[in-house]
Amino acid sequence: MKSRFKTVSPLMVYITPALRDEVKKFASKLNIPVSQIAREGFVMRMEGLGNDYDSGFSNGLEQAKQLATQAKGAQMMFPSGKSFSEIVCDEIDAYKISQGVADAN
Repeated sequence: MKSRFKTVSPLMVYITPALRDEVKKFASKLNIPVSQIAREGFVMRMEGLGNDYDSGFSNGLEQAKQLATQAKGAQMMFPSGKSFSEIVCDEIDAYKISQGVADAN
């Protein structure tokens, strides 16, 4: 029989007292350990599963880029050789990366 510490390792995570209380209530309601919720959350975040908000947000950013490239005023060129729409789209892409938002495509 394996010791459970050979199959798992401890990880300390700091959360607010309010979030801790919410998670404890949620775990109690589902009759599962808080650590299971944390493990599932890590996996879901890394795999991008189960998060309609992130998916919708990413789709919204892609639509904003599309609108920016289609707007007549956004075709104005800068001395750098880039159009206003290209600069806006680059900024949206940088924002997505900084927020860890997966591509909608």
